[in-house]
Amino acid sequence: MSAFSYSAPARLRVSMLRGLVAIASSLALTIAAQAQTAATSVTNVTGINDGPYAVYQSPAQPDKAGLDVSWVCNDQLHKQSFAKSAHVKLPAPCGYPQALTIRPAETAFPLTVKFKADKVAAISDIHGQFELMLKLLQANGIINQEWQWTFGKGHLVITGDVLDRGPQVTEALWLLYALEAQASAAGGAVHLLLGNHEAISMAGDVRYLNKKYASVAQHLNTSYQQMFDNSSVLGRWLRSKPVIIQVNDMLFMHGGLHPDYVSLNMSLPQINEKYRQTLGLSKAEVKTDDVLSWLYGSVGPLWYRGYFHAPVLPANDLDKVLQQLKLGRIVVGHTTMDGVYFHYQGKVISIDSGIKGGLKGEMLFWDKGQLSKAGLDGQRVAVPDAPEKRKDVGD
Repeated sequence: MSAFSYSAPARLRVSMLRGLVAIASSLALTIAAQAQTAATSVTNVTGINDGPYAVYQSPAQPDKAGLDVSWVCNDQLHKQSFAKSAHVKLPAPCGYPQALTIRPAETAFPLTVKFKADKVAAISDIHGQFELMLKLLQANGIINQEWQWTFGKGHLVITGDVLDRGPQVTEALWLLYALEAQASAAGGAVHLLLGNHEAISMAGDVRYLNKKYASVAQHLNTSYQQMFDNSSVLGRWLRSKPVIIQVNDMLFMHGGLHPDYVSLNMSLPQINEKYRQTLGLSKAEVKTDDVLSWLYGSVGPLWYRGYFHAPVLPANDLDKVLQQLKLGRIVVGHTTMDGVYFHYQGKVISIDSGIKGGLKGEMLFWDKGQLSKAGLDGQRVAVPDAPEKRKDVGD
């Protein structure tokens, strides 16, 4: 049992049991998928341009030594070393097509979970579809054609799942990394939240990995998990990210908040810290701790679908959660739909709009209390109620 111990009621124990069953099933699939990926030949994907991958020469003291940086350019591995690890300007030989400035290593976990903003934009489940994400951000005034932040003091929230599925994960991560600094300088913010695909990737689960990255890992002579471990710039940066934040009266996370959360007797900062401490743990290690079994299970914030899928959460149970946390609404991704929608009379907003398909998607906007959505045309319209018969598409 962890330091965050509690007395679980019967409903929570049932919820944890469901989570444990899902974890055990996932473990069996993971082992088979990893073996299959390991056997994949690099000849399956050719003409690869990807990178940069920046690794600290001294992971235990990242600011005390330099950086080793690798790119794969037209299937050829290129390397460059730097004598320092902060304020390093990386060129753009291939992969991410712009120069990058590496900031000092992330050393402190953000304690702030509540923010105020006059305008908010939210997007979810990018899944390596970098070009589509770029077009949505440009069409809706978040960045310009030179990929520079133009949203002023606004806050951009990404509710998880940048990783997996699509072919341009690295580019998407580096753009958000760059925009984070630009937004901060303008008085705004970029909030990248972790989703279930960030969590499973850090734990070595490669079931949803685009086959391009199996080839990249072989070019780099490493594993995909190590490409984003704590010794890398992107891996350390990802581990500095929360799972849950509040902006104005809206609570953002990837999956959703089940009412059993109350029984954990944990604050939102404690939830974020618990995830930070345990990212990358194996399924077997997760199962040894009741709190972790809940957090990483089917009713935890990364995986929960009970706002949309049976057994659907009763409206009065949702109201109790909102009242206890003094919230107006909860905004989530994870459950894919064909747009941004209201649920529970607007108390829940789903923003996984199908970007992972690479063809279309939408963003949510909050502007001084007014909610709207917009797609690739940049035209903001009212957020509609979810249709009774809609197409939901997996995880």
